[in-house]
This record gives sequence, structure tokens and C-alpha cells, in this order.
Amino acid sequence: MAANGFIALQGAVSALDYLNGRTTALEAEWQAKTAAGDPQPKTTYLMLLTQVVTDAQTDMTTLVGIEAAGTGYARQPIPWGAASTSTRTSANTDLVQFGPFNDPTGLAAPVTGAALVTRMTSSAGQPTGLALMAWNLASAITTAQNQALQLAPGSLTMTLAVS
Repeated sequence: MAANGFIALQGAVSALDYLNGRTTALEAEWQAKTAAGDPQPKTTYLMLLTQVVTDAQTDMTTLVGIEAAGTGYARQPIPWGAASTSTRTSANTDLVQFGPFNDPTGLAAPVTGAALVTRMTSSAGQPTGLALMAWNLASAITTAQNQALQLAPGSLTMTLAVS
């Protein structure tokens, strides 16, 4: 599952607000998580998606509606390396594993991508957190019973282009 991501709408807004000296939605999210007792409020999580997404579809309501589902699935914390000054790129630094999935069919639907979000859980009726980045796969991944999906270090990258 190697892919180069694109910045989600809320991630872009937070980046621009930060550059303009404004309080960002991301900072407000960290403060809310701290107030709720989260011991690691800046941890980000990877959620698996079952539909290809565009920039216009990176709001949490849409993403929660197309999130992977199945026994053994949970969003996973994902550590990132420091950004490279020469390439303006950051990549995941550790192996990230989803599953193993215990359902007879693995996950309910093939995985087509992933999103970087600020909350470990959400529900369709009350999607919480922010979506920061999204990745679409070149081809969908289907899982089987007792199979795990793993992302090797460096599989996901974030790049900010300068024009």
C-alpha cells in the first residue's frame, strides 16, 4: 500500500491558518483532546477507506461513512518522520498493522485508500476529529479471514509542493 497522499481540506485550512498566525482547527482539536484527558493529544491515526476519495470528500462525515469495517479492524496510530528540507516530504517511520480480521470474509469491502485523522474512533452519527491527509491506492486490497494488512515504513508520504 505505497501511496503519495494529498492534503485534506481541513488539513490545508489548518496549514494556512498556522502560516497566517491564526489559531488553527488542529490546535483547537489538540486542546479539546487534552481537556478530555487524552494523554497523547497530538497522536494521529490512519483509517482505511472503501471508496476512492477526492479533496471535496475529505470531511469526517463522508470518511466515516466509507471507513472499513470488520471484526479486528481499528484505526491505528501512525508515527511520522521529520520533514525533509530538500524534498518537503515526511513518511511513516514504523510498521503499521491492521487486523488480523476475524470475519469469514476479512473486511466487509476492499480497501481503496486511507485517511490521516486526529481521533481513534468516530461513529457515523457523530463523526469527531479532523481529516488531515488522504491516500488512494492504485488498486484495491481485498482481505481474507485471519489476514492482517500491514504498511511498511516509508509506505505513506506527505509532500507539500511549492510553486
